[in-house]
Amino acid sequence: MLHRLTALMSRAVPGVYVESAVLTSLWGERFFIYVEPNHSEYWFWFKRRYPQWKRVALRYKAVATTTACPEFRSYKILVNWLLDVLNLSCGERNLLLLDMGLSLCRI
Repeated sequence: MLHRLTALMSRAVPGVYVESAVLTSLWGERFFIYVEPNHSEYWFWFKRRYPQWKRVALRYKAVATTTACPEFRSYKILVNWLLDVLNLSCGERNLLLLDMGLSLCRI
């Protein structure tokens, strides 16, 4: 899963180097994606490339949008937000969701 998420995040913002991307939780209440080596820089460029990120985050009832990466109440909501922002095909979504043990999208 780590490899697929890292590759996805790298592909999403081609000009920014991504060493790793990890689903992370603060106190089991706030879930976000931590990107190495420069978390803040990555999310700055992500938000510029995908201006709809905030509108979609609000639709998913994000816990925080002022942080580098928006934070959500569950991994599943976080992943669905990301997949919607990136506008991935159902097949691409299913590969990532399978890796994470989450339910698949409908075909």
